[in-house]
Amino acid sequence: MIANQLVTLVVLALMAAGQKPDLLTHRPGLWSLPPRGDMVRWVEIHDLDQARKSGLFHIEVLGRRRGDPAWKIEHLLPHMAITTMALRRSIVEPLTAGSVYPETFDDAYRRWQKTGASAGGAPICETTLDECLRALEGQRRE
Repeated sequence: MIANQLVTLVVLALMAAGQKPDLLTHRPGLWSLPPRGDMVRWVEIHDLDQARKSGLFHIEVLGRRRGDPAWKIEHLLPHMAITTMALRRSIVEPLTAGSVYPETFDDAYRRWQKTGASAGGAPICETTLDECLRALEGQRRE
């Protein structure tokens, strides 16, 4: 609880000073996305230390409908691999709360790894998160 409050104070201080917390140093790894209809959306970055080294972020896209209770979170996309630039183009502002249990992400990440992550065969988002989500939605309809 105290760590969360400290992170909140640091984020607020940076924003008051006109500085946006950096994608690579914002410890909670939570960033808001533009809303989609009545859905408030955000990403949770998993393994920020590895992302710093590789430049590849592994994220989970989460959401909640406006008016729903805080606990009613939807896993909009359990895992996406995304480049630093694509993620920077997608996020709006840092968040200090919104983390979820990692099981859904962990399962999806393992499936992604099995698709050939080490051989370069696994999908990686290189444009923006919303463009990649639209492409995925198009693939699912086919």
